Amino acid sequence: MIRQSQDRTGLAFRARRLAQAAAAAMLVAAPGTALVGVATSSSAVAQTSNVPNALQGFAKNRDQPVRINADSLEVRDKDKVAVFSGNVLVTQGDTTLRSKDLMVYYEGSVAQQAGGQPAGEQANGVDPSQKGQIRKLEAVGGVVVKTKEQTATGDSGVFEMKTNTVTLVGKPVVLTQGPNVIRGQKLVVDLVSGVSKFEGGRVESLIVPGSLKQDTLPKPADQGGQAPRR
Repeated sequence: MIRQSQDRTGLAFRARRLAQAAAAAMLVAAPGTALVGVATSSSAVAQTSNVPNALQGFAKNRDQPVRINADSLEVRDKDKVAVFSGNVLVTQGDTTLRSKDLMVYYEGSVAQQAGGQPAGEQANGVDPSQKGQIRKLEAVGGVVVKTKEQTATGDSGVFEMKTNTVTLVGKPVVLTQGPNVIRGQKLVVDLVSGVSKFEGGRVESLIVPGSLKQDTLPKPADQGGQAPRR
């Protein structure tokens, strides 16, 4: 009975570590490129060679602890998913993520990580994410990501670890920075190339002249040729 209780405690602890690592990755990625894609066409692509101020703030937050609060935590090791449910709040530095549910999909077994590791690894608190266990993080239901300068909202947000992409979907997805607002249905961010793209319908943007610094404005992506004439 004592052993079973310890295993369950270790299981929950490892699940939290999985969620914390994945949530931290999403916090670093998601809103920092929020205003990179500025467009008014049906499908817009923009790229910036300079890091926006918000991303500089995330770089400072990388070393800060990640706190996750939720009404409940359930580990479904058979399905390889850990679920934080109800009033989820993820905080890292001055960045927050809110959603109804937060699901962490992983490879391997959390149970094995909790009870099957060598004593040295358990004592040292080895993070399973460092072994490539995390596959995907999904925030569902009223997703709101906030920094001091930017806010991104949508119905759901997905961070894919293997492809290094973040996808925010909503009706609509709304990105705001001060008086500037961008609305679309789907925002896909490639964290490797730094390219963000709106998909799935028209994009509406309201940009107030002089409200953004020059180095935070996007540069048109290379489309392989000149834009077609009307």
